[in-house]
Amino acid sequence: MQQLKVQPDLSNSESGVYVTMNQERWYQITDSDHLPPFFITLASGADHWLFISSTGGLTAGRRAPEDALFPYLPVDRIHESHPHTGPVNHFKVRVGSEHQLWSPLFHGRAWKGHCTRNLYKSVNGTKICFEEIHHTLQLSYRLIISTSEQYGFVVSSDIINLGRQDISFDLLSGLQNILPANTPRPIQETSSNLVDAYKRSELDPRTNLGLFTLYSAISDRAQANESLRANTAFLVGLDNPQVTLDPRHIETFLLDQTLTPQESARGIRG
Repeated sequence: MQQLKVQPDLSNSESGVYVTMNQERWYQITDSDHLPPFFITLASGADHWLFISSTGGLTAGRRAPEDALFPYLPVDRIHESHPHTGPVNHFKVRVGSEHQLWSPLFHGRAWKGHCTRNLYKSVNGTKICFEEIHHTLQLSYRLIISTSEQYGFVVSSDIINLGRQDISFDLLSGLQNILPANTPRPIQETSSNLVDAYKRSELDPRTNLGLFTLYSAISDRAQANESLRANTAFLVGLDNPQVTLDPRHIETFLLDQTLTPQESARGIRG
């Protein structure tokens, strides 16, 4: 189990505590889903920018809004965007003969009495961690968001067995609503359906690298206007994963239907 040491914050004990987790210092807010939604920024030593809600909704990119990875939206819409933008995770957990679906951090509020949600921010402001503890299953799930000069934004996950029983699970994990590169800021804010119409999502089957591009630069002029840049995403840490670009496969997974990987998509958020 990962090390977690707690030291009360005597200056303002009602706000949270400082903890040591994975040999790093964090500020922890317990039962963060009981608070009204609030906005958080992530610091970076490079050109990354990220604004995230305590609900899990976010926007992020590099340099300017035109280089956004997720749509650049006002704060009220970011608070409401988590169901369709950013990280998503669903577990089908098997404990002995028991089977249970667990969707940590996905719903607006945790299943109280059975789950607790905590929010952490590293003391230097470069990492955000969302945690949900399922007391019945005795599992803890942590989602950590940080930045990398070479790789852009890094979303990492930990699943921790807090009990003594062997547990197995099937996992659907990914990112929703990644923008194609070169999406103008006004179009992101006012014409998201137009962005989807121009969007092309492709998967390189050899490397499982996802590429999110525009068929052409969005313009109302009758002229050729190529868009030659791409936002990309890739996965490490899972052996032989099935990768799909169709967001409708989330429902397929949840309904225990056969999921067929899809290597290209157009006209959908993905």
